[in-house]
Amino acid sequence: MPRSSPRTSRAPSHVPAARDFEVFRAGPIRIVYEHRPGPLTGIVLAVRSGSRFDAAHPGIAHLAEHMLFQGTRVLDHSAINRRAAELGGEHDAYTGYEELNLTFQVRTPDVEEAIALLAEQAIGSTVPKDRLENERQVVAQEIRGHRDDAIGYLADETWARFFADGLAHSPSGTLSSVRSIRAEEIRRFLAERIVGANLVLAVVGGVAAEDVRRIARREFARMTPGRPRDARGGPVARTGEVRFRRSGLSQLYVNMLLGAVPEPRSLVALGMALEIVGTDPDGRLYHEVRERRGLSYDLWADLQGGAGWAVVAVGAVAERRAEARLRDAIERVFREAADGGFTDEEVARARRKLRYRYARLTEAKLDRAASHASSVLYGAPPLAQA
Repeated sequence: MPRSSPRTSRAPSHVPAARDFEVFRAGPIRIVYEHRPGPLTGIVLAVRSGSRFDAAHPGIAHLAEHMLFQGTRVLDHSAINRRAAELGGEHDAYTGYEELNLTFQVRTPDVEEAIALLAEQAIGSTVPKDRLENERQVVAQEIRGHRDDAIGYLADETWARFFADGLAHSPSGTLSSVRSIRAEEIRRFLAERIVGANLVLAVVGGVAAEDVRRIARREFARMTPGRPRDARGGPVARTGEVRFRRSGLSQLYVNMLLGAVPEPRSLVALGMALEIVGTDPDGRLYHEVRERRGLSYDLWADLQGGAGWAVVAVGAVAERRAEARLRDAIERVFREAADGGFTDEEVARARRKLRYRYARLTEAKLDRAASHASSVLYGAPPLAQA
């Protein structure tokens, strides 16, 4: 399961919509803009079409993301890579449950050309068949690598049984599905999903807002308005316990998924609680499982979420005969936290840690742009509010 920043549901009307960016339109698309001077600018082209919308073709969003780099009407895959290299910076993409993102961090004077390249990739992709076969193999290797890893395998299998609908499968898809997706299906996917109503261009840097508006209006003029994707809720399919047996493993792997209320203030509170209970050296779980009992060298406690869903994943690796003691240790930590609460000193320390992490985002312009885009696309709380 990907470990990512918490993504939460749309804030209810009584929560102040504090934010440190502005939103305006440029032709068929929305622009999310934050003026933050400096030599670098972070650009994220975010499409509301993550893997939860894959429907009958698990992994099609992820495979389509790969194909955005494989050729357009005017640039083949080598020309795309060469153009990005000429601009320098970081040119990449990723697919999550909620969105497909093209990203580019460049020197601020190169923003115009960087946006032009992203627009060409998004609008002009041709999905050449020879390149599709190449990328199909690349994605298959990603899936196999994740499945070969015991923690990745367990996370995927647990997640698939916990959630229903589009959240049940990994954003990478399945081997059988990826093998069966045809070029024309990816072309149809791109034509229907990468449209103005479904897209946000987020820019964080020193370029002026009026320049971003001018550039975007010109480069995205040929993009069709289209229809927006929408999803609310993440239905839980199954609770209880599932045991997996896999040959060749000498250790025990435990993963627990706990559904959470996808309301912004509740999630902020839960994030604070996980800082205290969690797996940092000062966390209660770390102290109980690793330091006091010596049961595990690898612990995790992650909070993830999206539009209408949120989940906490808690787990550890231990020797097989330690299962009962490991489960008792984890449950004891959470039970004591629920029953007894936290000390003022623990809360103060968690606040300091979280403030430091938000402070690091000050110069992490790509991360800020992605966070702003998520806020506009599906209602994640703005950074300023969180």
